[in-house]
Amino acid sequence: TKYYPVKTLENLNLFALTSGRHQKVIKDETEWKFVDNSQESLLNKISTNTVSLKAFSNDRIFRGITTGANHIFIIDENIKKQIVKFDPQSKKYIHPYVEPTKINQWNTPNTKKYIIGTFPSLSLDIDKLPGLKQYLKNFKKQLDPKPKNYSGNNWEGRKPGSYKWFEIQDNIAYNRFFTEPKIIYIHTAVKHQFYFDVEGRYINNSCYMIISDSQFLFCFLNSKLFEWFKKIKFVAYGDAEESGRAKLDYNKMITVPIRKVSKSLEQLFFNLVQDIKTKKSQGKNTKTLEQMIDNLIYSLYKLSYEEVKVIDPEFPLSKEEY
Repeated sequence: TKYYPVKTLENLNLFALTSGRHQKVIKDETEWKFVDNSQESLLNKISTNTVSLKAFSNDRIFRGITTGANHIFIIDENIKKQIVKFDPQSKKYIHPYVEPTKINQWNTPNTKKYIIGTFPSLSLDIDKLPGLKQYLKNFKKQLDPKPKNYSGNNWEGRKPGSYKWFEIQDNIAYNRFFTEPKIIYIHTAVKHQFYFDVEGRYINNSCYMIISDSQFLFCFLNSKLFEWFKKIKFVAYGDAEESGRAKLDYNKMITVPIRKVSKSLEQLFFNLVQDIKTKKSQGKNTKTLEQMIDNLIYSLYKLSYEEVKVIDPEFPLSKEEY
C-alpha cells in the first residue's frame, strides 16, 4: 500500500499529490504505521532492549476521576472550609485537585481547588458525613442517577449507573494510588507536560497518572525523544508535526518502550532533577541541565548523532561534542 500525506485540503490537487514521493504503510501484529523507512528504522532501534511502559509501571496507569458533575464535586477553598467547619470528619474525603491545563513539568501550582472523593468503592454512609451531605443535597436533582426504566427526555440528573446520588459516577477502586508518588499528565495537548507529583493531588478524567517514583521515567516522558515518538505513534487532532493535539490514549501509552536503568543512573537523573528544581526556584537558567537530560536519554537509547538530528534538528552540539 502506498500513501500520500495530505497536510491541507486547501487548493488540493490529487494528481500533483500522487505524482510525488509516496510512503509505505507498514503493518505488524498490533498496528498500522504510516512512516517512512528512516522513521521505521529509528522506531525499531528505540524499541530494542526495552520493556513496555505497561511492564515498567506494573500496569499502574490510571485515568483520572469521572464525577458526572465536575461543577459540583470540584470545589474551592471557601466551600471546603464551610463543609469542614460543619463536620470535621468530612475533611478526610476532600482532596487537593489539579486543574488539567495547570499541569506543568517543573511547577504545577496549588490553585486551592479540591475534589470530593465519595468513591462508590468506599461504600460510604453519607449520614455519617453531615458536612458533605448538607452540601451535596443542594444538588440532589442534578446528582441522581437516571433510573433504568425512565423513558422521558427531561431527566435532570446523571446517567444510569449503580452509584448512589452522593457518590461520584465511577467506582475508582484504585483511589488509594492517588496519594503515592506518581506522574500526571493531560490526555490531549499539543505540548504535553508530565509532572512528578508527591503532594497527593487528584485529577479528573481528562488526565492520566502513572504510579511510579522513577525520575528517569519522568525525564524520558518530558524529553525531546518522547516528543518525537509521540508525533509518530499517537493519534492527533490535526497535523502532529505542526500544531495538532496528540491524544495519549492508554492503549498506546502502555506500548511506549522504556529502558531499564541501573540504580546509579536513576540516582543521576534524580540529582539532575533536584538541581534543576533548585535553580528554577532561584530564578536561574536551567537550559544546560535540561539539555544534559536529553543527551543522556539519547545515549541510553544508543542513538547516533545523525539519528539525534532527525529527532531534534536544532540539537545544539556538534558531532564531536555529542
